[in-house]
Amino acid sequence: MKKVMFIVATAVVLGACGRKNPETEKVPTSTADSTSSYLTDSVRRMNPEAELTLNGTVTFDQDNVVRVFPLVSGNVQKTTASLGAYVQKGQDLALIRSGDISTYTNDYQADKSDLEVAEQQLKNVSAQYKSGFASETDFLTAKNNVKKAQDELSKSSNILRVYGGSTAGTGQPSFAVKAPIAGYIVEKNVNTGQDLRSDNQNPLYTISSLQQIWVMANVYEQDIPEIKQGQSVDIQVLAYPDKTFKGVISNVSSVLDEQARVLKVRIVLDNKDGLLKPDMFATIHVHLPHTGESGGGEALAVSQKAVVFDRDHYYVIVQTGKDKYEVREVKVLRNTTRYAFIEGGNLKPGDTIVTEGSLLLYNDLTD
Repeated sequence: MKKVMFIVATAVVLGACGRKNPETEKVPTSTADSTSSYLTDSVRRMNPEAELTLNGTVTFDQDNVVRVFPLVSGNVQKTTASLGAYVQKGQDLALIRSGDISTYTNDYQADKSDLEVAEQQLKNVSAQYKSGFASETDFLTAKNNVKKAQDELSKSSNILRVYGGSTAGTGQPSFAVKAPIAGYIVEKNVNTGQDLRSDNQNPLYTISSLQQIWVMANVYEQDIPEIKQGQSVDIQVLAYPDKTFKGVISNVSSVLDEQARVLKVRIVLDNKDGLLKPDMFATIHVHLPHTGESGGGEALAVSQKAVVFDRDHYYVIVQTGKDKYEVREVKVLRNTTRYAFIEGGNLKPGDTIVTEGSLLLYNDLTD
């Protein structure tokens, strides 16, 4: 790529101020302002595989995530896990002082007393039945009462065990929130002193292993026909500008997002090194096959910086000689991040075109 400086003759500047001939305006040719500098590049043949650039965000793997909700109401005494921390399965996350635990403990103690009474009653009726002072019906009723009392005690005991209460009746009325899986705390919605209700719709914690993450890309309506499941993509994030993460489109949504009016596309990436974090912004380059008239192979390509769009047409500035420049219309078949693939006709491989400053020179030539 070479840098070109331009010197404008006084006669050219004065001539530009006069009235222009419509015939000469069709193919403008000129030199440039002496205070301007431009960069040029060459028209080349390239593989026309295109790419569609999408914006998106990194999020946690929704198929491998657990949201922890409060099972009881009460007041949060303390929290022991912070956002971003790694926790083991069964580790305490928070402690809630709850009246519900007292209720479950009282229910257990009452059921335990009822069983003791029923067992004593059965013992008495059994002795009377053997002595002929109680009927068989009385004996069977006493046995059934013991069975019912055992079932009730087993039920209340299980409930108390689920909520972390003590069957000895000496435990504090507190509920310990524990991690159901090992992973990272990716969301935290609880603080010490906070009052909770058992029907709270927001999870206290969200835990994900982050061994795999999702990248959710936004596809606008005009680009939907280009997107297919299984297409390969390159992903870049601001934190690692020199690193490219490769993946494939694993899912294409069937409905548009109501607010953003975009189609959501999911890419699943391995994240064993932990580089990618939830809520990072991402740029997704989707590799698309060429659909131009050539049907594949190589095609003419110019730098994206060389293309000027004006009044529904595309133009490039071609250097035709020393300090000579000409505006030529081109038909763009496909755009990528760096190149525009065009139909032949007005250009051929090796033609020199202006890249940096093309818009400024275009305006100078077409005024």
